[in-house]
Amino acid sequence: MKPNLLLGTTGSVFFFTLTFLAAQTAPDSSAAASAVPADPENRPTRKHWLWRDAQVTGGQLTLPFKIRKNEAHKTFRLTTDVTLGGYVGYTRRLSEKRDFYLTIPFTAGLTFINITDSNTSFQREEASADVVPGLSWSTGLVLQLDKYNVGLLLGKDYAGDVGDQWEYHGKWWWSFGVGFVFLQ
Repeated sequence: MKPNLLLGTTGSVFFFTLTFLAAQTAPDSSAAASAVPADPENRPTRKHWLWRDAQVTGGQLTLPFKIRKNEAHKTFRLTTDVTLGGYVGYTRRLSEKRDFYLTIPFTAGLTFINITDSNTSFQREEASADVVPGLSWSTGLVLQLDKYNVGLLLGKDYAGDVGDQWEYHGKWWWSFGVGFVFLQ
C-alpha cells in the first residue's frame, strides 16, 4: 500500500472515530428512565468485568523521541523523530478511592523523520540531513496515578518519500514518558 493512501485512510478512520467519541453525550436520566421499560423482576443489570469501571477515551498524543534497535552494532539508538497524532483507548479505573487509571491507547499520527546518510541506503546530492514526513502507529500502556502519568508505547514508522531505503522503515521502536498534570 502506498504511504499517501495509507496516511489518508488511517487519518480518515481516526478523524471519524474521534468525531464520533466527541459527539457522545450522557443521556438525560429522566428521559432514560421513561424510555426503558421496567424490569418485571427488578433484577440489577451487571456489566461484564472487562467493562465495569471502564470507558473508551480519546485525545492527542505527542511522542518526542523513539528508541530503535541498531542491527549493525547490536545496541539501541535514541532518535528524535517526533510524532503528532491522536489516540483512542480503553481506560479502566484501578482504584475506587483514588484516581488511578490504566489506559491501553491505539495511536496514529504524522511523524517527522530525520534522514541522514548513515540511516538510508542511497546517496543524496542535497544536504547531508533532511526531514521527511511519515506515518506512525503505536499501542502500549499508560498508567495514571493521581496527577502523575507513566507510559510505555511500541510502534512502527513508515517513511513517505524514502520508503524502504530508510533503515527503520516498518521496524519496531519503543518510547516511554513520565508526566505531571499541572492543571485539573
